[in-house]
Amino acid sequence: MTKLIPIFINGGTWIQLSQLSKEQAANLQSWLPVTCLKKVMFQGSEFSDCLDFQTYEYWFRTHQVSDQKQALLDF
Repeated sequence: MTKLIPIFINGGTWIQLSQLSKEQAANLQSWLPVTCLKKVMFQGSEFSDCLDFQTYEYWFRTHQVSDQKQALLDF
């Protein structure tokens, strides 16, 4: 799984769910509370599927570790 690079908007670091594959986005959304997704305005454009990069990074690390454990069990 490839880790996204954050975008810097208004002093915060964000990722957009639309940058993920459909499977990853669905997995992440099922893990998140609904209130975590934010709308971020940047230069007159609204990005409605933004997530704080720290939250994404935590999910990425824990998801990647669980995938590695599953791969070991499958072996």
